[in-house]
Amino acid sequence: MFSGKLPECLSNLTNLRLLDVGSNSFSGPFPSFITNLTSLGYLSLYGNYMQGSFSLSTLANHSNLEALHISSQSIGAHIETENTKWFPKFQLKSLVLRNCNLNMDKGSVIPTFLSYQYNLIVMDLSGNKMVGSFPSCLIHNNGIYHLNISNNNLSGLLPKDIGIFLPNVTTLDISWNSFEGNIPSSIGKMNIWYMDFSHNNFSGELPKQLATDWNNLVYLKLSNNFLSGNIPKFSNSLNLDDLFLNNNNFSGTLEDVLGNINTRLTMLDMSNNSISGAIPSSIGMFSNMEVLLMAENLLEGEIPIEISNMSSLEVLDLSQNKLIGSIPKFTNMKSLSFLYLEKNDLSGSIIPFDLSGSSQLKLLDLRDNKFSGKIPNWMDNLSELRVLLLGGNNFEGDIPTQLCLLKNITIMDLSRNMLNASIPFCFQNLPFGRYDDGYLPIFETPVFGGSDIPYSFDSSLKSSFYPFLSDDVVLHLEAEFRTKHMDYYYKGKVLENMTGLDLSCNNLTGIIPSQIGNLEKLIALNLSHNYLSGPIPITFSNLTQIESLDLSYNKLSGEIPSQLTQLNFLSNFNVSYNNLSGSPPSTRQFATFDEESYKGNPGLCGPLLNQKCEGIMPSPSSQSNGNGEEKETKVDMISFYWSFIGSYITILLAFITVLSINARWRMAWFYYISKLMRTCFPTFPLYW
Repeated sequence: MFSGKLPECLSNLTNLRLLDVGSNSFSGPFPSFITNLTSLGYLSLYGNYMQGSFSLSTLANHSNLEALHISSQSIGAHIETENTKWFPKFQLKSLVLRNCNLNMDKGSVIPTFLSYQYNLIVMDLSGNKMVGSFPSCLIHNNGIYHLNISNNNLSGLLPKDIGIFLPNVTTLDISWNSFEGNIPSSIGKMNIWYMDFSHNNFSGELPKQLATDWNNLVYLKLSNNFLSGNIPKFSNSLNLDDLFLNNNNFSGTLEDVLGNINTRLTMLDMSNNSISGAIPSSIGMFSNMEVLLMAENLLEGEIPIEISNMSSLEVLDLSQNKLIGSIPKFTNMKSLSFLYLEKNDLSGSIIPFDLSGSSQLKLLDLRDNKFSGKIPNWMDNLSELRVLLLGGNNFEGDIPTQLCLLKNITIMDLSRNMLNASIPFCFQNLPFGRYDDGYLPIFETPVFGGSDIPYSFDSSLKSSFYPFLSDDVVLHLEAEFRTKHMDYYYKGKVLENMTGLDLSCNNLTGIIPSQIGNLEKLIALNLSHNYLSGPIPITFSNLTQIESLDLSYNKLSGEIPSQLTQLNFLSNFNVSYNNLSGSPPSTRQFATFDEESYKGNPGLCGPLLNQKCEGIMPSPSSQSNGNGEEKETKVDMISFYWSFIGSYITILLAFITVLSINARWRMAWFYYISKLMRTCFPTFPLYW
């Protein structure tokens, strides 16, 4: 955790052969004194916070330099190689320039000095937004073992003979670029054990050589491309541990796919393809499988009972397929932590579905199926459960109080069912984030890992190459939850911090328990489309973290508590179509809500609703609280009527008295009336 600037006194160490300050918190400009340290064979400034520009031409005379590792956590770092023409005296074996804004002023071009480097074993230029095609300079480096050019803007086709030019490559990462076309068949000639071609535009079928010629293959990731056709046989790849084929256009039956993969596989992701057919009973042979993701395919039929033989399984995702029938018992799957079965046609009661022996389960997603019956009482045995999603089924009856015993729950969705009881008062016991155990990456699962820099020196300063990954590969698990009128996918650290309770679209009755207000860490609460009655609890003012509160389409009455203005993070508020009355709060966050939040409440009034409160019958609560004001209003109206009548009679008597005393005024008045009558009624006879 060293920080600050590197001390200038290091410039005096002119015989220094190795300088490694990597993975600290050094900041400030890149050290200029490195120019004087011409004896260096190994220089690592990797993983710090240095800023400003650094030109590699200052190292041109470092003839002993074999390893150069630079990366910065700061967006202000800028490594430049093209400002001046220079010819390096060194021959690098390991070059790591990661996240360095490489040649940003020159259009992020690939460094030309690489054309003079013939001894490279390791090259990592990832995260530099480089443009152009696959670096042609690599053709001369047939001794390279580790190549990472991921997270750039490289495009075009891969060289047809890439496998011939780079026969010794064991780790190859070109992910997150824009490469296109077919994957060359010559790639099978590489000695690959780790390959990541994900997030590109590759298309066509996979070459058969990819599977048949790679006996040492351990990790293969082809996700997020446009690859199609059948998946080739990987049965010869006896060391294959992790296979990612998701988000492509692969077809074929699942039985063919599983039959072409060795049963020692630990990670398989085939989600979002066109894999069809039933899940074969042979799936139980994959006893070493830890992660199986087959969502968004065309799988059909029932889930075979043999799936329970996958005793090492931690993550199972069969969501968004066409699976039918009931769920088999998973009693042998003691390690299962994440189960996704949503958006299928699964049906029946989930009483036979027994995960009560799996205390490791952290996420259970059964949404949008056809499950019926009651929510089982054994749910409280899932002591580690964080996310429970049962929405969109046909569950009925009451909400079991056993759910109140889930001491780690953060998200619960029971919406869109037929639950017809009241909300349990014991919901106040649910944590929804009311614990502080630090940040535990519950929803992030490492699936592959290795050393930070795959190159180092031993005690005699002889270089050694270690063929490990540059970063840990982490699977970010996710959960879908509706809030702010939208369905969002939460994953990773965001999912860790998200809390929500959704009981909407049921037949729930009774009052909203005031104890719900004790869930002060709740971010989203949806009780809409029920038959809840009574007032909005004032205790909702305790929901200090809430961002979305939906109470619409119920039978709530009374006024909207003014105390809710204390909810500083509230951005979505909806109480439409209830029986609420009075004027809504209009200060702080409530000043941002429009008429849509309140429509369908005839008793609500105020400037926001374009309806004055004078003619609105006061609610019972306002009557009980304002009897004095009402009586005072009635007394004022009676006084006004008597005053008006008295004034009218007084003026009339005074006028008659004047006419009876003064004959001249009396004759003038009669003459005026006669003239007025002749004008208005000319045929009317007048006799005086």
